Amino acid sequence: MHFCRLCSAHPNPELTLNGTLIPVVEQTKFLGVIFDNKLTFLPHICYLKEKCVKVLNLLRVVAHTSWGADQQTLLHLYRSLVCSKLDYGSDVYGFARESYLRILDPIQNHALRLCLGAFRTSPASSLCDQANEPSLYIRRRMLSIQYSLRLGSSSSNPAYNTVFSPKFKASFSSKPNQIPTLGIRTLKRLVLSGMLYVSYLFLPLLLLLVTSSSR
Repeated sequence: MHFCRLCSAHPNPELTLNGTLIPVVEQTKFLGVIFDNKLTFLPHICYLKEKCVKVLNLLRVVAHTSWGADQQTLLHLYRSLVCSKLDYGSDVYGFARESYLRILDPIQNHALRLCLGAFRTSPASSLCDQANEPSLYIRRRMLSIQYSLRLGSSSSNPAYNTVFSPKFKASFSSKPNQIPTLGIRTLKRLVLSGMLYVSYLFLPLLLLLVTSSSR
């Protein structure tokens, strides 16, 4: 796969293995995440939506008004069957464009309406408040911060420097339309929340508090 965001025409590199030309693909799945050659992660987001829609059909059957499960059971099914799929790999596909990520918002809204028995016209913010569930945007930010805090306890991890010593800061600052890397975005959030200095001195205690609060 040739990862490149150039809009102009350019040939793909020709690589051979034992004299056989390796075919070039536009997307592939690696560890459950679909990578495309432009790193837009739109195919993975559409794949996630398709998987979650099948789970919503199951949730719709269980959420019957006369013999269905109660509200807490439905919310537990939502967190275990839907949220687990949306959370996996969110540190990777979470830096996609907001217009692409908003494709997943109707999944959460539909699931919460089924769990709470709300009307179709109920606003999404009130559904999240009533179900005590953060929006997908806030949830992705929370998971990225938790991942960075866990990563900070192991400086020998290969991903440590990419988060706590990110490169190309000047390049992304001069191009505000470009989406920055995970390290640049996470460091900014840690500084704004006041966790960056604390994470180095009291990281084990802070990590324990974050883990317990997520449960």
